[in-house]
Amino acid sequence: MFPTVFVHARRAVAVAALGLTFGLAGPLAAEDNGGGFLGLDLEGSLGEGRHSRYVPPLTNPIFNETPYITTEARAVYFYHRLPEDFVTDGGDVNLVALQLRLAITERLGFIATKDGYVDFDFDETLPDTDGFANIALGFKYAILSDPENEGILTAGLRYEIPIHDLDTGGIELQGNGDGFLNPFITAARAFGDFGLQASFGANFALDPDEDTSILHYSLHADYEVLPGLFPIVELNGFTAFDNADRLTGALGDLDGVDVLNFGSEDRDTTVTIGGGARYRLTDNFQFGLGAETPITDKDDTIFDYRVYFDLVAHF
Repeated sequence: MFPTVFVHARRAVAVAALGLTFGLAGPLAAEDNGGGFLGLDLEGSLGEGRHSRYVPPLTNPIFNETPYITTEARAVYFYHRLPEDFVTDGGDVNLVALQLRLAITERLGFIATKDGYVDFDFDETLPDTDGFANIALGFKYAILSDPENEGILTAGLRYEIPIHDLDTGGIELQGNGDGFLNPFITAARAFGDFGLQASFGANFALDPDEDTSILHYSLHADYEVLPGLFPIVELNGFTAFDNADRLTGALGDLDGVDVLNFGSEDRDTTVTIGGGARYRLTDNFQFGLGAETPITDKDDTIFDYRVYFDLVAHF
């Protein structure tokens, strides 16, 4: 156990060091850091004279990363209902997590966006279980930033560290290999009170025999109908492009969507639609409430519907 943990920790440190090296070397090191705490520009994209509109995504919180460079803590809770057609005849999942983001410069940020505690309550077949989700961390950099027109384009890279703390009935629920590398791009543009965001990425399994690699993609739209109140509509998709062979036979089509990865041999595509609203209590504090459900076939997914609540406190 300890050698395995050491290998994963060493790999995470290497990824973090690589991102920090690229982020602070050469042209990036010349950026004005604003003289903030420990030389960091904690305001990131949102300081004076920078972007003034920040409405982070609500659904798909693991992969749908905001393009803005921020210093923030985001507490996330979701209730997830398993479909009646699932092998367990339904059930409930509750997840609580805390995402952290740190602006290093106006364009460079550190992100820790997957963690938390998950509780599974299955109706039939499988024993109930609970445990910690995998941990994902990395860096992102705003390639293009145009505060005057409220436009921004950001690229990033995350490494997901396997915790191996969720299993039931002999099934490893969140990956059984060496973790994942997740390169992604994300962009946003505002048109007055109307805002758009899109993201695209690939979650590469480092052990492709054990875990399935997927593409993830999201669209987000919001509109400020009243001061500080933003109704939101979001579309999310998850498509396997390199299936594993850990889960075969009758369960080989099973899709774990985002939090879970079953290593299925023939995972299909899941597309979801979500909606809700954000309310900005102050310039630095907002909360969101919404729901999400698949618009594709639910036969081979664990996704019936979700209800989300989050709190975002940013610098």
